[in-house]
Amino acid sequence: MDWMTLTVGIPCLSHVPLGMFYRDKYYISDECLACLSEINAKINCEDPNTRPLRRALIFMDILNKDLIPILIHVNQPSIIRSTVELLIWLTIPVDCLIPAREMPADISMPKFMVHEFTQFLCSAKEAFLDPNVTQAVVDRLSFCLTHPLTTRNCEFINYLLLLIRNVLYAPERHINITETEERMHPVGHDTASDGSQQRRLIWVLFAQGFDQILISLLTYSQKGEWVMTIVQLIALLYQRHPADKMQKLLDRKANTNCSSKDDDASNTCQYFDSTNSTITGSSAEDIGLRFANCPETSRKYDPSVPMQDNDRNGVNVQRISKGKEEKKSKGTSHKQKQNKHSESHHFKTKIICDPSEEDVSQLLVEFIPIFLQNGFNALVGELHQKLIQQDVLVHSEKSFFLWLITYFMRFAPQLKQDEKYLKNVFVIDLLCHLTWDAIHQTEEFEVKSLQPSLDLNPFLRRLHLGITAISEFLQALDAYCCTLAESKQTIDNSRENKKQSNVFQLREYLLAINDLRQLFLLRLRLFNPINQSRRYLCEIIKANHILLLSLERATKLSTSQKSFDISEHLKQFCCRTIMARYGTALRDFKTNGPFVNDSIFTVLHHVGIDLDQVDLLCDPVILHNFSQIWACEFKLCEDWEDLIEYVVQKFMQDYRTKTDGFDEGSVPRIPDQMQDKQISLYNHTESTACENPSFTEAELAEIQFLKTQLVASGFQQQLCWIQKSLLVACSARLGTYVNEEFRNPVACLSLKMRLPCPIIPWTEVQASALDSNLFRLLLHRMGLLTSVAQTVPFPRIPFAWSAETLYRAALFLGPVDSQNIDFDLQCLTKVELQVPPCHINSPADG
Repeated sequence: MDWMTLTVGIPCLSHVPLGMFYRDKYYISDECLACLSEINAKINCEDPNTRPLRRALIFMDILNKDLIPILIHVNQPSIIRSTVELLIWLTIPVDCLIPAREMPADISMPKFMVHEFTQFLCSAKEAFLDPNVTQAVVDRLSFCLTHPLTTRNCEFINYLLLLIRNVLYAPERHINITETEERMHPVGHDTASDGSQQRRLIWVLFAQGFDQILISLLTYSQKGEWVMTIVQLIALLYQRHPADKMQKLLDRKANTNCSSKDDDASNTCQYFDSTNSTITGSSAEDIGLRFANCPETSRKYDPSVPMQDNDRNGVNVQRISKGKEEKKSKGTSHKQKQNKHSESHHFKTKIICDPSEEDVSQLLVEFIPIFLQNGFNALVGELHQKLIQQDVLVHSEKSFFLWLITYFMRFAPQLKQDEKYLKNVFVIDLLCHLTWDAIHQTEEFEVKSLQPSLDLNPFLRRLHLGITAISEFLQALDAYCCTLAESKQTIDNSRENKKQSNVFQLREYLLAINDLRQLFLLRLRLFNPINQSRRYLCEIIKANHILLLSLERATKLSTSQKSFDISEHLKQFCCRTIMARYGTALRDFKTNGPFVNDSIFTVLHHVGIDLDQVDLLCDPVILHNFSQIWACEFKLCEDWEDLIEYVVQKFMQDYRTKTDGFDEGSVPRIPDQMQDKQISLYNHTESTACENPSFTEAELAEIQFLKTQLVASGFQQQLCWIQKSLLVACSARLGTYVNEEFRNPVACLSLKMRLPCPIIPWTEVQASALDSNLFRLLLHRMGLLTSVAQTVPFPRIPFAWSAETLYRAALFLGPVDSQNIDFDLQCLTKVELQVPPCHINSPADG
């Protein structure tokens, strides 16, 4: 177009033909649509370092001059669509505009440009404080829901949601701060703002029915198009409202209702569980939010959700009708009927000028039961399916999924939410996915921690978030089981009838999920106090304790013939490394809280008393904490005080004969799995076993030689570990675990997601094998390591391997114990292993 050609691709204020105001009404030009389309096309591919078109549009004040007026005054769908699309591009957070390839110290975008973009976002947020602007967006969302949802309409709905999301995340203009100071902190989100604009924006959106639209959108079969945007919106709505504070407000509201309406007391009183009342913690971890819906190549967005907030007093939110007539269009009667239930629970509020923090808190508190009953189940279920099916795992999407579970699961038992509203949540597949993802994040952090210049905070947050999600899931499950067990309907029933409840069956499944139990031991063993906090360590210990409680209760009620032996599981805690972790967590006994301290002392009691390994408690770290507890007369329960006294007496009795066992060197350091010495012996080409898992005679001979050497060196147990992992993968490939994937979630989910299956070193003994160059060379020769010095700490079983190949690889490591085979050998074609005589003297040969 001429207006672009004349300005070398940069628009000029006098040449952009969008429209103009005339007598307080905005009129579009004939070229408005073509102009918007061209701007959208060009802003999508502009130079990411200079952003000339974006800066020119900002300088022209196109937001207030044209885009906002078009949004309010124009009713042409194609123009509105292009306008919304351009608004999305312009309101992308500044963080996402910085090229991801650049390190923070080398960012090529000048600070003045960052300042310009930040100020524009502040202006955009201020523009949307006008109720007419948000009403225009909400009305178009409502209009879309009264018409057939074509692919184009679904895309437009997501565009409108993305626009609101961008505006909610946009910063507020700093207050009481000089321009010089502002330039020093150009990207700071809410650095010097009071949050009043965010409160006003949330209040206006709720008053205009945006909450009802969110719930309605989750009832459509096309919800997969916008569920990720919805969870981002919900995260931003609750950003300043920690979950523990919202719990207090819900409790206060319940108590108020109980005192005023005795007949409703049974439905509103808060349910207290022995663990739930003490586990508060953080309302949610920082989550990484990537704007996956915006076609931007350089995106990084990691807001903290939610931030700390002061406790609020409840207020009575006046409910009024919006007075909007229901639209009656063809093809909408079914959907209106489907949404009838959720609409009946919707509440409306008056638009007020300056809502207080407690006003908004109360608004969000009232939305929680509505969301839990009408939207949470659908949102969790849809996100779960998307994460399993997508080819590329996006960290931000996984983080939002974990945050959603972490934040809202605690409210369900508190509100006594009926189990039927959580049918997509209380499923074993979801817990298995949480386990698989936590293991994946564990491995990723181990790799990233070896890169000294990398910021580990995002990866630490994901580690923490994965643990808290599992913890909240298990805690809610245990609370529901306890509630049902104590209810009148369950007391008179037999044990078999109890099993009919989904939550009881789910809890019994816990007995078979070995990967989940081992996950916490793995996290404890790999805990590194240099770059991981004691708060994170306490979360692991707390989550593990919740699991142990659930396992103990499930064991007592289990009808399975193959009962789980919890004592055998607890024996794995009887090692100095694990006890050292518990000693580290006990250092903060004054601030840990009762539940965390109980979690620590319970395991110490199991190890020292039940398993008669009191010597492991005579660790300098643990003894020092015991002495501090005594010195300050810290109040503990009688059992823990007796344990401390017993350990101290045992230490004093054995002091003279076992002094050598108490120096700092007695606690073994976790071996660094990634520090293999690179010597010429292992400078071989990459293994081709991943692509072609057949071996030549020379390769088979070398594998046999390496295996013999390792057995002679005492690695038989570790070889059995690899062999058993191969057999489990073989079983998964043959479909042995169909409908019972929880028995081996890592192998089954890796297969389902078409990914290589990690062979996880759960114990120190298994991990020690990966410190051996000879052992790693064997894995490399078998195709389980891409190279001797591969960058991932865990070996991997290639996805392409067939069941026959997996079984043949297991045979390489020695005779297979029939007890380790849980599949029918007749399902395999004939597998012959021809191992030639060993003609080599060194693995370097051949």
